[in-house]
Amino acid sequence: MGNLERIAFIDRRIRDAGHVKVAEVVSRFEVSERQVKRDIEFLRNRLDAPILWDRKARYYHYSRPWKNLAFADEKALLFFVFARSAARTLAYVPLVEPGPLDRLRELIPPALQGLEAAVRYELPGFEPVDDEVLALLLASIRDGHGVEAAYRDLEGRESRRLLFPLRIVNYAGTWYCVAFDPAIRELRTFRLARFIKVAPSPERPGKLPTESAVEDFLGASYGMFKGRGDKRACLRFRGRAREMVRKELWHTDQVVSEGQDPLGRPWLDLELPVSSWDEVLGRLLRYGAEGEAVAPPEFRERWLAAIDALGEAARMARSAP
Repeated sequence: MGNLERIAFIDRRIRDAGHVKVAEVVSRFEVSERQVKRDIEFLRNRLDAPILWDRKARYYHYSRPWKNLAFADEKALLFFVFARSAARTLAYVPLVEPGPLDRLRELIPPALQGLEAAVRYELPGFEPVDDEVLALLLASIRDGHGVEAAYRDLEGRESRRLLFPLRIVNYAGTWYCVAFDPAIRELRTFRLARFIKVAPSPERPGKLPTESAVEDFLGASYGMFKGRGDKRACLRFRGRAREMVRKELWHTDQVVSEGQDPLGRPWLDLELPVSSWDEVLGRLLRYGAEGEAVAPPEFRERWLAAIDALGEAARMARSAP
């Protein structure tokens, strides 16, 4: 943790005073000059900070404004409160030693310590994970062997298949396994809660997707159920939803545009790659009448069908005694 504190101090001193001397860091943290210079090299080479040595003045400074670590102290406070909240509430954290949390708290500068109670994380519900299933999947990833899995899909259909797990992902509170399915030679996403049974298999893969291929798969489209991301959805937002979505990042490849309808009402369009309509449709419906599916026609028809179903449910509820 100490080197992170020193790096944050070096950056803060340069931004506040315009420069920092090695002796300042040595005196404050009681470390060697060699250690401080390693910290400066980390700033330059790993964080791309434009830090330069002024030989005449004998101090370090930035050659141009650089704010990548600005507000690092405040972010350290937020991260500590998040980690503490997660450790207290998540069903999959059976035991937490105080040591790691204490070391995280050391990242918070003295000026901000004591403000932990003023920051609160309301974490969403997290789906508990079957310990045995998780252990078997992790062992499979570690040892490079497959698993024989009995799985129930969203429609309740059961199937048995050989899988080679590659990632365990928590997405919006739900646990998933990204695995290679040799029967179809593709990566697939499986919800951990739908595994009926998992058993180790001696089978070894002929050739698995590369690490970069797995990462590309995870980043290809919106949502957790991935694919090639070869479809583009266009969503339109009005009113308060427009202001909310403007500040959100749904996907790294999203495209945002704004305009007005013939009546002069402003709208915001969000276009992003998708592989499964269901997830993005579910999120769109949360915005009610302020959200609209614009394109493609297949996505818009699904949206209209969902609205019709809601309308029918409302009519039935009103007519019920």
